[in-house]
Amino acid sequence: MTVLSMRRTAQVLQLLVLALAPAGGQTAARRNAWASTSQGSARARGRREADLAMDRALARAERSAAAR
Repeated sequence: MTVLSMRRTAQVLQLLVLALAPAGGQTAARRNAWASTSQGSARARGRREADLAMDRALARAERSAAAR
């Protein structure tokens, strides 16, 4: 069984369980909200790291230009 078929089987089983569970929709909504929050945090961290890298690169360029 390949990884993709295992993943698909797991997704189908999860959908069936959520459909049968009385609070399945709320559980799915919470899981989706958590995933969205996690992705937003990762993007924000990436933006902060990129800003810091850009600031450092500009400071290095200014120092080298001043040294000339």
